[in-house]
Amino acid sequence: MPAFLITSATGRQGGSAARILLAQGAQVHALVRDPTSDAARALEKLGARLFKGDLKDGAAVRAATEGVSGVFINTFPDFTNPNGEQQQAETVIAAAKGAGTVQSIVVSTVTGTNAEPDWSKVATQYPFLSQYYGSKAGAEQAVRDSGFKYTVVRPGWLMHNIIGAGVAYHFPDYRTKRVLTVSHTGNGPYTTAVLDAADVGVVVAKVLLDPVEFHGKEMDLEAETLTLEEMASQLTAVLGKEVTVKYRTEAETVEARKTLPTIDYQLWHSSKTDTSELRKLNLKLTTFKEFLEREKDAVRNSVSLD
Repeated sequence: MPAFLITSATGRQGGSAARILLAQGAQVHALVRDPTSDAARALEKLGARLFKGDLKDGAAVRAATEGVSGVFINTFPDFTNPNGEQQQAETVIAAAKGAGTVQSIVVSTVTGTNAEPDWSKVATQYPFLSQYYGSKAGAEQAVRDSGFKYTVVRPGWLMHNIIGAGVAYHFPDYRTKRVLTVSHTGNGPYTTAVLDAADVGVVVAKVLLDPVEFHGKEMDLEAETLTLEEMASQLTAVLGKEVTVKYRTEAETVEARKTLPTIDYQLWHSSKTDTSELRKLNLKLTTFKEFLEREKDAVRNSVSLD
């Protein structure tokens, strides 16, 4: 049976890919930070081999790569190092070359990574985006240049961002006031291409199992594109309390940018995605409504219902 290395294997993307591959009879080497965590032990019970480490740990990555034919790289943002994600990818690529068995690599970044040919050129206008996307673009290019068969997947806005503390980075007024506040300078409503992170794993598993078919393909991944008003309506239905949308004024945006760098994304924001390759797979992806129903308890626990 084929063997695959899944990095960040206890995360939502990697965990999904690992479980799907194991269910299909493949061997999985799971790179995890904490082998004693519930998520890691659950993968081990399903048959995964656990390797302790992360993408900055070259020795751990080398050990985890031995004997595998394919690798999934899901780099993690490093806001202290503009080249952090590229270096993480290069660590895995070096290990893959040393293993001598690897044939293909799949890397996950984010939609929009390929929107600018040189992200450093927007550093003055959008400093956060320049580093965030520039680092991910570096990881993509490292994989393209690796010499292996490769595929790039770019997930849209991951639905789990609406639950837990992380929502404050996107919509700081949501948890306490149930308001989706956004800075938007374009015409028409603000739209977002959304995706369940578990569905990234569905695509990744499919690609790893057929590296020749997917070699060189770069896929934007989204289940649907929604306006904020549509998202608010669906959240309202699950919460039983009204969720509203607020667009910042120019003055409010200037003030908010001082403490909330993610506003760069909202101002630059492009909802354009190329899902032509994804559509060829004929997959049934999770809608935002389905995600909210599945995660109803977490959704309700993430916001004030007073």
